[in-house]
Amino acid sequence: MSKHGQPSMNSSVPLKKSKLDLQTTAPRDPPVFNARYSDSEFALQFSKAFRDRELFYDQSSQAKLVNHPYPTASLPNFLESTDYLKTLREELVSETYFHKSNDLYEFYQSEDLRLSTKPHIAALKDAIYSEKFFSMMSSLTGIDLDPSVIDLNGNQYHEGCYLLCHDDDIKNEKEGRRIAFILYLVDEDWSAADGGALDLFRCNETGYPVEVAQSLVPVRNTLAFFELSSVSYHQVAEVLSKSKSRISISGWFHGPLQTKLVSKTMPFHSVTKSAEITLKSMLNPDYLSKNNISVVSDIFLNQSSIELQKFLKPDVYEELLRELSEIDQDQVWDEKMGPRHVRSYRRVSDKNQAIVPPVLASLQKLFGSSEFEGWLKKLTNLEFLGLNSELRLFQKGDYTLLHDHALEKTGLDVVFSFPALGELKEWDESWSAGATHYVADQANLLTLYPKHNTLTVVLRDEGTLRFIRFLTTRVGECKRRELSALYTLNDEEEEEEEEEEEDSKQQE
Repeated sequence: MSKHGQPSMNSSVPLKKSKLDLQTTAPRDPPVFNARYSDSEFALQFSKAFRDRELFYDQSSQAKLVNHPYPTASLPNFLESTDYLKTLREELVSETYFHKSNDLYEFYQSEDLRLSTKPHIAALKDAIYSEKFFSMMSSLTGIDLDPSVIDLNGNQYHEGCYLLCHDDDIKNEKEGRRIAFILYLVDEDWSAADGGALDLFRCNETGYPVEVAQSLVPVRNTLAFFELSSVSYHQVAEVLSKSKSRISISGWFHGPLQTKLVSKTMPFHSVTKSAEITLKSMLNPDYLSKNNISVVSDIFLNQSSIELQKFLKPDVYEELLRELSEIDQDQVWDEKMGPRHVRSYRRVSDKNQAIVPPVLASLQKLFGSSEFEGWLKKLTNLEFLGLNSELRLFQKGDYTLLHDHALEKTGLDVVFSFPALGELKEWDESWSAGATHYVADQANLLTLYPKHNTLTVVLRDEGTLRFIRFLTTRVGECKRRELSALYTLNDEEEEEEEEEEEDSKQQE
């Protein structure tokens, strides 16, 4: 089950209403759905293909069903009246929208459209809730749907908006979402170049999403839908158009669950400590003096985090960048990390450790040395049990998400940043992409952007989570490169400290 509903940023900022001059009178005619989709012969052929996971195409209506990676339908010309469709869109964009933003998504959503009093929206809602419509959807899918429960919202995806890989797995034990649907109200000339495709993911043998198998471009007045399952992973690709918005009405039909959706746990691997290497050979000497260590320690103990800029000696860092400029980074950072509903980035695999450039290899060894551990102890006043580390590279399209399948152990996050910025001097925060966010109790506690030659140290205790925000196309060719380590803590010592604090409070 996803964690995405918890920590959120700017999730209730309304988008101003459109200034369109709308008619307030009721529509002369209720919405009429394309009669072909209620035809018994069509429904029989379509439902067989949907149930048997077969390809389907209807010449008369141009309706189609793709069968890979899972059956997904596209019913074009869904509403008979183009005039009704035009006014419906005008009403929809005039609704109040709220900015939805967290680790998983960035878009704008209306309130529940069941609450709308606008005539064409209300008429569409009544039509979707009608027995005729539910009968049609049940006939097409062969799924028993509950006519008393439906979710219905308007959505707007502007340039840079997205919804990353997920499976819509929201349910109770007996009933849940069975069918996801989208009615597209995009511009007539919407194309693949505008982005915003509905991407369908192929899963591997363990049921994890690994790659996009189909990209369905939004088409105006088309109803798209698919059955939700443990492998129905999908996403809305980033919208690229500067002048058009991906406008739609989307929702879910509910019904009894035939099989329980499976929750999976993702394995992680530990890294053992490396050979010794000296601090003096690499670190800025300012961070080795007793006085400065004491100052840094006081800041860390007060804030539970610290950012140390110009961490390596200038000549060491320059040599690191020079070495990286002379290699094929795709060959060194060779392992693509997934699954996609949890994370997407590249790391250096075990077999590629031998070709890591010398300075970076030395830094890895330093992170695993007892001398570096001793230095961290002085800074943090913590005792460590173990170490996990990896060399990571994030580029356009990459991210990490908050998810029960990938909960990290609590501990001390130690990350050395050495981004690839091209001609830029620093990461542009206005991109709103590529930062590490620490969140807890629906609040953003700390935001850290990639910075040259910078070490960040953050104590992540129980209830605090972190994610790396999706790198949109705004980042261009810039890359987030880092040596990321997690030092796990001695829980017994933490418990003793908490007990001492509690005793002290009681004595007071």
